[in-house]
Amino acid sequence: MGALVKIAVVIAVAWGGWMIWHNKHKAVAHTFEVHGGEAYDAATNLTWKRCSVGQKFTDGSCEGGDPGFKWDAAQRTGDSTWRVPTEKELGTLIDPVKADKGESPAVDTVIFPGIKPSTPPFWTSSHSNGISAWYARFNKGSEGLGSAPGLYRQSELNDYGVILVRDGR
Repeated sequence: MGALVKIAVVIAVAWGGWMIWHNKHKAVAHTFEVHGGEAYDAATNLTWKRCSVGQKFTDGSCEGGDPGFKWDAAQRTGDSTWRVPTEKELGTLIDPVKADKGESPAVDTVIFPGIKPSTPPFWTSSHSNGISAWYARFNKGSEGLGSAPGLYRQSELNDYGVILVRDGR
């Protein structure tokens, strides 16, 4: 009987762990207030640029290229108002329903029209250690570890995009 109890405990712990993992990105519903090239998210009290650095918002779309930045250079793309988001802030843009279905990009492309299936990941302001930092992937990459939309660490020497954010409206 003792072995049966141990098996039941292991199954219960595994099930609980899976439920926590599965629901970790189940964020509150985002309702964006759109004002031209900016989108305010009342759920997080953050205002986002709708296009990445290097793009210009025109007539509901983002024009221009997607320049890549090393992590250090990405941190200098903001100003006194706009900044590079933390990993938790940028992670709120990932749409968990789209991510679970394998849709790419797993972000609201009406709100963020510059994010396409081919758009590279985006840097966060969150430093991981001396040689790596956090980034967000909105698109499904090649198969394997780190290929799903989500937050990951990578070498600061990679060229990724930047979406800027500010606190409040």
